[in-house]
Amino acid sequence: MILAMILAAALAVGLSAVPAAAAGYTLTASGTSTTTAATPKTLSVVYEYNGAPRVNASVALQRYSDGEWVRIRTVTTGSTGKATASVNPSVTTTYRFKTTRATSAHLKITVVPGSWSIAGSGSGHGVGMSQYGAYQMAREGSTTAEILSHYYPGATVSTAPNPWTTIDVQVLGKVADPATTTLSLSAGSWRLLDGALAQLATGTSARKISIARTTAGVTAKVTENGTVVQTIGARQTLYLEWTGTDYWDGDAGTVTVSGAQGSYRHGRLRITSPNPRPNVVNQVVINDEYLYGLEEMPSLWGTASYGGAAALQAQAIVARNYAILDKTEGLKASCDCHLYDDTSSQNYTGWKKEDGEAGDTWRAAVDATRQDDASTVTVVRNTSGGIAETPYFASSGHGGVFSGTTNNQDAFGTTAQSHLQHVDDPYSADAPGNPNNSWTGTLTQTEAKSIFDLAWAKSVKVTARYSSGQIKTMEAVSVQGTTRTLTKTAEGWRTTLGFRGSWADTVTPQK
Repeated sequence: MILAMILAAALAVGLSAVPAAAAGYTLTASGTSTTTAATPKTLSVVYEYNGAPRVNASVALQRYSDGEWVRIRTVTTGSTGKATASVNPSVTTTYRFKTTRATSAHLKITVVPGSWSIAGSGSGHGVGMSQYGAYQMAREGSTTAEILSHYYPGATVSTAPNPWTTIDVQVLGKVADPATTTLSLSAGSWRLLDGALAQLATGTSARKISIARTTAGVTAKVTENGTVVQTIGARQTLYLEWTGTDYWDGDAGTVTVSGAQGSYRHGRLRITSPNPRPNVVNQVVINDEYLYGLEEMPSLWGTASYGGAAALQAQAIVARNYAILDKTEGLKASCDCHLYDDTSSQNYTGWKKEDGEAGDTWRAAVDATRQDDASTVTVVRNTSGGIAETPYFASSGHGGVFSGTTNNQDAFGTTAQSHLQHVDDPYSADAPGNPNNSWTGTLTQTEAKSIFDLAWAKSVKVTARYSSGQIKTMEAVSVQGTTRTLTKTAEGWRTTLGFRGSWADTVTPQK
């Protein structure tokens, strides 16, 4: 015991005591106190005698290691008595400067992780139907109704009248979209109408329409071979109709909208300006034209060789539910639409999907969920008999010992719905070609400092998970020992971390 005390005292002296300096000589050191291993650090020293700089003097930089001070290099002071040295420790290290006449105070550089590697899995918010899981269930022989009953427990597969109503899908007009756009037709004829449906211009595929926005509304210029042949002043609303649609018989053509992700064979375009850019909406019939253009599940899954026809039909049904509910809510003021064409709502590319690879298989899946002779369509109904909310996502994952889909209240913080509760989902992981079974996300030191409101984060870990395995609570500890504990919804963590999902397993510090 006495020997241990003597050794401990000697070690303490080695780190804390500064040898007495020769009279008048001083070494004043400064430098970074906390940093990451990936960033070199600069240490500085000023060597003086009775306040006057010591010029061209040699000063040793030392590192404390294994109970003794080890010289790293020698630096030479300049005209102000100052010298600098760059160091790059991989772990927390204590330094000092030394000459035969003086020794500086100790400089401790605390090294924290530059980032944390988070091993994750799954993709999306985790509520409702897993698309990869549905695919695997179909491959194993489950019917469409069985797939829906599994992922929406307590809900029922039923029918609803088909009113053949249209829905307005914004295809251009988001903040990041261009300030102007050009409308082009592949074949047939087009006509441009005002809000009262009075014809303003007409043309064939040889002519294009350039749309811009002013404070008074939207304007149009008709061009042919780059030459303007007609200019149309500002209108509050413009409509573009073309042949081969429900609005106009004739040769079918496909419209493209520059800056939009899709192309459009069906319906018509309505052009307004609720925001500082043209707002273009595709008006299409919900139960065939809209669903035909929905790019949410690979059409190939429904072919015989893939064996996922029941999954495609389940996708069509839940997408229909989604569209019906948004149509019922009415037009959104922000986009003058019922739905966006991306994952803010449902991913809609129009003719690109319908005419794409195995497009006929996807159309057949949609048609299998319609009963045209009875004027009804297949829907999912909640326990109250209403049209159920049917969120869906790409793939379930796992975290710790938990896995599967998640409760809607855990993912979104919304009121619990009995058909949107956690279910086991071994099917997602078994689905062939699922790229979401394993991925790695990175949480940088900069991100950690911002998320947890710390000057520096020394450690980060997951301390609680939801029943799905998604992150519920994370904890970070600062260099000074301050602990920050943060709880979010599962979807809140996914968006905060910027990962494809919030199912997280291990958290590993990186340099």
